[in-house]
Amino acid sequence: MPAFLKLILSRTVIFYLACLILIGFTLNYPKLISNAVPQTLSRLTPPMDYFSEFVDKQKGYDRFKLMNCVNYHRAVADFFSFQKAEALGMLGFCYERLGNEPQAVSSYKKAITLNPDYFWPYYDLGVIYYQKAQYPRAAGYFEQAIERDPVKSLVLLSRSKVYNDVRLSEAKGSYDYLEGLKEGRVKAYTLLMDSLSKTGAYDELWKIAMIGSKEGLDTQGIFYYYVGLADFYLKSYDQAMGSFQMSLQVNPDNADALMYMGMCLHLANKEEIAQALLSKASLIHQQRGSGSEPYLNARVRFF
Repeated sequence: MPAFLKLILSRTVIFYLACLILIGFTLNYPKLISNAVPQTLSRLTPPMDYFSEFVDKQKGYDRFKLMNCVNYHRAVADFFSFQKAEALGMLGFCYERLGNEPQAVSSYKKAITLNPDYFWPYYDLGVIYYQKAQYPRAAGYFEQAIERDPVKSLVLLSRSKVYNDVRLSEAKGSYDYLEGLKEGRVKAYTLLMDSLSKTGAYDELWKIAMIGSKEGLDTQGIFYYYVGLADFYLKSYDQAMGSFQMSLQVNPDNADALMYMGMCLHLANKEEIAQALLSKASLIHQQRGSGSEPYLNARVRFF
């Protein structure tokens, strides 16, 4: 290569290196990135009504709006570590709505790893497995859900931008964190009790039902019903009768409680009363269904 070409090339390389060094001193990369994050989030933030679209609706929601929410919460999870657990919880909720169960399960589990005090991912994983009739796995997650400290969950919800975005999207006011958490705990207890009954874990069922009733959660008589159910299968028929009676005082139309009372009386050779209760239970069941069905409508929730 001619000497003059070597000279030109060497000077060109030096010039480019000098330019790179100058750019490095001139530009503040951390500042550029920190400025770009809010701008990116601002572009990705969906309109408020997008959230209520799929939080409230159980079907028929707009999948385009839902994907916008997915992209937004992915960005929140990536950019803000202190909001990552809630963002992943919301992503799990969105993926479940989209029918992508593996992604939903993965997101919920990551949310739990990041914040073990977060109630809703445990609950929602329990619902997913309950709906698949995987009752032992469902029971494990519901049990972990009710073990969470409600105060810690409430603090997490109230300080979270993710939750506040959704809370403010409610057209008729706003979502009530505290009321939603109370309802979630009652539902977690109920689905846990039903899961335990379906697996025949009656000793554990009795303990859980008693704990829930002592917490004052039994406004519908469903906890007393499950105490009675556990007593019945543990062959403590007198105790079962007492629990079913308490359940019926709250909800006289609980066909299941009436049926088991009739069975207890049949075992006690009190046939006339037993048949009367069994006939009444059959009639109510035909007209309104069983007493426990209305409490077993399991769905994932965000509030």
